[in-house]
Amino acid sequence: MSELLKVEALKVYYRLPQGVVRAVDEVSFSLERGEVLGIAGESGSGKSTLAMALAGLLRPPAVIESGRIIFDGLDLTKLGEGEWRKLRGRRIAVIFQDPGTYLNPVYTSGFQVAEVYEAHRGGRASRYVELVKDLYRKVKMADPERRVHSYPHQMSGGMKQRVLISMAIAEKPDLIIADEPTSALDVTIQAEIVELLKELKSETGSSIIFITHDLALLLEIADRIMIMYAGKMAELGRSSEIRDNPLHPYTRGLLSVLKPERKQKLASIPGSIPSLIDPPKGCRFHPRCPMAMPECSRVEPRTVKVNGRTVSCLLYEG
Repeated sequence: MSELLKVEALKVYYRLPQGVVRAVDEVSFSLERGEVLGIAGESGSGKSTLAMALAGLLRPPAVIESGRIIFDGLDLTKLGEGEWRKLRGRRIAVIFQDPGTYLNPVYTSGFQVAEVYEAHRGGRASRYVELVKDLYRKVKMADPERRVHSYPHQMSGGMKQRVLISMAIAEKPDLIIADEPTSALDVTIQAEIVELLKELKSETGSSIIFITHDLALLLEIADRIMIMYAGKMAELGRSSEIRDNPLHPYTRGLLSVLKPERKQKLASIPGSIPSLIDPPKGCRFHPRCPMAMPECSRVEPRTVKVNGRTVSCLLYEG
């Protein structure tokens, strides 16, 4: 495999009257062609801000403070909106978490999917109805002949999510960013959507960045997993390594919640994500960390390699 995406020391800040929110703070990673990279962490860890940066959808007060996003040799941080319009939907696509929010209630679902073709191929959206029906069959939409004429309020949550997936795969993009695509769905539909994304990835060869707070879900679908905490990368490694031998104490805490020991009460990580306007000095996880040392409150950990894995923790420096 070859590298499709490389993120280098990316900082995305929100400049608010009450202070600067360091939502993504010097995060680096890469993505191979055809790979599924999972990004996990609690709410407030910076996952969705990272997704918006990768898709060129940041709006004020958010700003890319520094760093680079290299997509197939192109630095996305240098693009204007006109250049993004040509790229977004054709080579980079996004699946959002709440389909009801991102579908226009006054247009049929089929028209809204056809607009992707209209934007990149020209002509009127009505020309592409048959292509939309084919997409609906591909994403296993029930009764595609009828659903292309349905309005969002006439569709279930699972159907609407399939509409968003159809939009994302219409032009067979190189990269699909799935930002919590199953969070608004019940467990049965979640499983169906995950299986669908697996099948589409195999069929199209697209790379996928799958963002969620549900680490168990990522262990099913991702080749590698990146754990984020308070705007920072805590750990990055292959899914099997993360599952079997987590290095960072935060990763261990997340996994203990998933896999509690028998006859023990349900595990939890005490405390909550800190303010990203005034984060703790040193390691941002140290106030909640069961393995914290005195220097953790003073020294910010570097990102180091451990047996081919990446981890940011003082336990592995030296």
